[in-house]
Amino acid sequence: MSRKNRVAVIGASGRMGKAIIQVLSQSKLSELSASVVSKGSVYLGLDSGLHSGLKQNEILFSDDLTKAISDADTVIDFSIREALPEVLEYCKASKKPVVVGTTGLDETHKDLLRETSKSIPIVYSPNMSIGVNLLFKLTEIAAKVMGDLADIEILDIHHRHKKDAPSGTAEKLKNILLETLGRTESNIVHGRQGLLSERDPKEIAIHTFRAGEVIGDHTVYFFTPEERVEITHKAQDRKTFAVGSVKAAEFLVGREKGLYDMLSVLGL
Repeated sequence: MSRKNRVAVIGASGRMGKAIIQVLSQSKLSELSASVVSKGSVYLGLDSGLHSGLKQNEILFSDDLTKAISDADTVIDFSIREALPEVLEYCKASKKPVVVGTTGLDETHKDLLRETSKSIPIVYSPNMSIGVNLLFKLTEIAAKVMGDLADIEILDIHHRHKKDAPSGTAEKLKNILLETLGRTESNIVHGRQGLLSERDPKEIAIHTFRAGEVIGDHTVYFFTPEERVEITHKAQDRKTFAVGSVKAAEFLVGREKGLYDMLSVLGL
C-alpha cells in the first residue's frame, strides 16, 4: 500500500470499537478514518481518540454511515446484528470490503453475508482472535485423531453481560466437530439435568458460564478411558480481537470478492 489503509469502525464507542481504535493508532499499515455510532448515541460529537484512552485524534463520533463507508478503504463492523443489513447494503453500494465481527448472527444474517460476498470481499468470523482461530484448527486436528475414540465436551465462559449463549466461538467449535466427525445437531446436548441414561458415544455437550468479567475462555475436551486432552484458549485482553480485526482489514485490501474467515487471513 502506497498510503495507509483507511478504516471506518462501526460500533466505535463500544468495548471492541475502543480496542480497535487503540490498535489502529499504533498500526504501520492502517489508520482510523471514521468512528460510527448509532443514531441518538450520547457519544455523538465526542472525540473518538479521547474516548478510547488516547490523545485527541479529531475523528468525532458520527452517525453518518454513508459518508463513513464511502470515505474509507475498508470497514470493520462491531455494532449490533440488527444493523448488519444496513452496513452490508452501504458497503455493497460503495464496493468497500468489510470485516464483520458482530456476534449473535442467525442463519438469516449469515445468508445475507454469503449473498453480499458475491459482490464484495468480506471477512466474517465469530472470533477475530489469532489464538482462537488456532484453537479452531487444533480442534479439527484433534477430532480427526481422537474423535471416534473420545467423549467430547465444550466449555464456554464469558462475562455476565454477554447476551448470546452459547457464544459464537462455541458454536463454531461445535460446527467444526460435527463436520469433521460426520455428526448432526441431534448429537448436541446443552448442559445436563435430571436422571440420565448412559452417555451416547456420539454425544457432544456444550456448557455455558456467564459470570464475572471473564473476557472469553473456551476449552474443548477429548476424554478416553486412558487419557484426556484439553485444548484451551483464554483471552486476557480484548485487544487480541482488535489485532485480529485490523489484520483482517489489511488482508482484504485488493482482495477478490468472496466470503473469507480468519483461517484464510492467517493462512491456516
